[in-house]
Amino acid sequence: QSRDRKFEIMDTHGFDPSSMEFLRKSSDKVEVIVQWIQRSTIINMHTGILTTPPPVMSRAFQEISRGIVNLQNARKIADWPFPYPLAQIIMAALI
Repeated sequence: QSRDRKFEIMDTHGFDPSSMEFLRKSSDKVEVIVQWIQRSTIINMHTGILTTPPPVMSRAFQEISRGIVNLQNARKIADWPFPYPLAQIIMAALI
């Protein structure tokens, strides 16, 4: 029975044009969207739409935070160039 429940899905048409323009111009779109999610969550907790107990919501925010930390760690790895001399030594050792 719960599988038949329809959930509302947000897409880009649900946002106002100024927000989408701000997101388009942003250098870090992921962090902007995470802030939007956190803000929406807080607002909906305050208005009573989200009636989840505070410890559960605290855990939800913690998981979102951990996701951002993991994203930043992945970016550090991707942005840090591998030293060219070390790459040459490894290639020579493999041959």
